[in-house]
Amino acid sequence: MNHTAANIEIDRALTSGERALIRWLLEHGEGDCTEFIEQLENARVARLCSCGCASIDLSIGGRRPEHFAMRTLSDYQWLNEHGHLCGAFVFEQDGLLAGLDLWSVDGQSTPDALPPVDRLVPFGSARA
Repeated sequence: MNHTAANIEIDRALTSGERALIRWLLEHGEGDCTEFIEQLENARVARLCSCGCASIDLSIGGRRPEHFAMRTLSDYQWLNEHGHLCGAFVFEQDGLLAGLDLWSVDGQSTPDALPPVDRLVPFGSARA
């Protein structure tokens, strides 16, 4: 998420939908994400994006990354219910599962809800 606007600090459990989506993305991501799937069990939502999208930053066992540099673990896209192209990716920072980012690829709609996994295709696919 890490947008420049002020994010909303929070400490809450992940919803079942957030947990399921992150798990699916990790299971279908690049390389071996076993370490991050294991971290998901201790993940909590640490921040919400102030723009109104459904992006979240995570804490793992109360720990947050110390550095901004991130590595994308899984990157997908989908067409939302209005036919707008959106992206979803999970990322790590400092070896910690750090967040779920949902964003508008075409700039036409703010993804304010989680995508259904049956609509997700790898980012950059011809099919969306």
